[in-house]
Amino acid sequence: MGMREWFRVFGWNKERVLFLFHRITGWILTFFIVGHVIFVHEVVYGRGTWNSLLLLDSSILGKILLIIVTASLIFHGINGVRIMLIETGVLLTKPKEQEYPYTVWLTGKRHQIYVLAMGIIGIALTILAGLVILV
Repeated sequence: MGMREWFRVFGWNKERVLFLFHRITGWILTFFIVGHVIFVHEVVYGRGTWNSLLLLDSSILGKILLIIVTASLIFHGINGVRIMLIETGVLLTKPKEQEYPYTVWLTGKRHQIYVLAMGIIGIALTILAGLVILV
């Protein structure tokens, strides 16, 4: 599956949108980890370099980037738990004979409740983290 497939969200299928956001947040976290390692490595160049990087970190742009990374981390973690629950069968419905018109297993009540709770908890944690970062 190429990257073009990530953005194919026909009819705004909820599963495809969650898949797309999971991939995007995974890349954001990857870039953050690489940037963080480079950032911390700058300690070897002395206190002046370190302090100039801390100024960037405490700027409004640095805080906005940190909020984006935090929101990505929260979404990626909660959605990762959802994927694990699907793979272990917790969020799946009982199998039954398929009849036309076919129904999608993602419309199961447990899955819908989890996605709703995931959205509410994710938004609340992101707002809380944003307040902590900005204050």
